Amino acid sequence: MSLTPDFIAHICTVLGNGGAARPDVDIALREAFPGIPFSVCSDNDIPSRVKPIACGEGFALYGINTSDHCAALTTDLDTAGGIAIALIDDDD
Repeated sequence: MSLTPDFIAHICTVLGNGGAARPDVDIALREAFPGIPFSVCSDNDIPSRVKPIACGEGFALYGINTSDHCAALTTDLDTAGGIAIALIDDDD
């Protein structure tokens, strides 16, 4: 499955209403969408120069390019093979 704007919009819907902060949401997404890596982190862990591919209430999504030896964040959906779900802390 490739990452498309429609797929990203669907993931934003799934993560809405506090779903992004649900324990093990990344595991549930990996089970629902086999072959697509999902990872959860704090938005504070993402370099400020990297722009999200989408945002929702309490989270931002970043593409993960896994085509090279090391994974890297990307805004290019054509090279993104996974999604980092960065939780946004309201206190930041």
